[in-house]
Amino acid sequence: MTRHRWLLLLGALFATVALTAAACGDDDKTATPTAAKTAAGGSSPSATVAPAPTFAADSTMVAIVKKGKLTVGVKFDQPGFGLLDPASNKPDGFDVQLGKEIGKALGLKENQVEFVEAVSKNRIPYLQEDKVDLVIATMTINDDRKTQIEFSHTYYVAGQSILVKKDNTTIKGIDDLNGKKVCSVQGSTSEKNIGAKAPKADLLSLDAYAACVNAMKDGRVEAVSTDDIILAGFAASDPSLKLVGGQFTKEAYGIGIKKGKTDMKQFVDSVFQKQFADGTWAAIYNKYLGKVEGLPKAADALVIVKADTTGG
Repeated sequence: MTRHRWLLLLGALFATVALTAAACGDDDKTATPTAAKTAAGGSSPSATVAPAPTFAADSTMVAIVKKGKLTVGVKFDQPGFGLLDPASNKPDGFDVQLGKEIGKALGLKENQVEFVEAVSKNRIPYLQEDKVDLVIATMTINDDRKTQIEFSHTYYVAGQSILVKKDNTTIKGIDDLNGKKVCSVQGSTSEKNIGAKAPKADLLSLDAYAACVNAMKDGRVEAVSTDDIILAGFAASDPSLKLVGGQFTKEAYGIGIKKGKTDMKQFVDSVFQKQFADGTWAAIYNKYLGKVEGLPKAADALVIVKADTTGG
């Protein structure tokens, strides 16, 4: 072999070694730039992949994950909390988004969270009959319901109020409902509160608050009464309506869970604690409720929610 050919071979060998070392060096460094990009809020695929949650093998959560679907009962007629979009035929709102977040915390994809309509009178039966895994439907926590189902920690605190037509000057507060035709929803705490606080009111009970608002518009009733945040959604979308009377009750909303499924309650509560701390709850509040006139800012609303122990 000539000296020239030997030098060429030796050069090729060095080049091969250098390339191999460079390739190995890239493999060693792959985690570092990805981690740096993730920390900086980059868009690498690994930045969006959360560790799979782990649960006890016999837990309610594992049963849901194995089923591959979380079924959530929500309202379809309440602006801000649960309203069916006629274009997409899907509900959207504060309660709906909470359901999606719980599904995510279970390790499910968004299309594995199914929403079904749960009107006030069927919320508890749906849980008892296993038609839904959770009910997130502006459901007030109270002692009677606690004997029938589990409740999560409070996630919102409202207060009952009154909705009337803008030109109504005769109804200004709860006492003025006596002798008047008033609508609320069958099976709701609002219906019971009207009976207790305005016992002489002529109460019409319907299945949904949208039906009550329509009954007021066509003259069958003079007022609609339920939680202020629900009524505010109707008033915000219809300038011919107004809220009167302020709050005359305290309504702490909780997520309904089938009686005995305390592991699911603890899991949902842990999701809320994380949302309270990392800003997720405030972001959801601002998206759906932040622009509703008369409601507190997200930070103030969260203080009220965190301080409430109604849901345990």
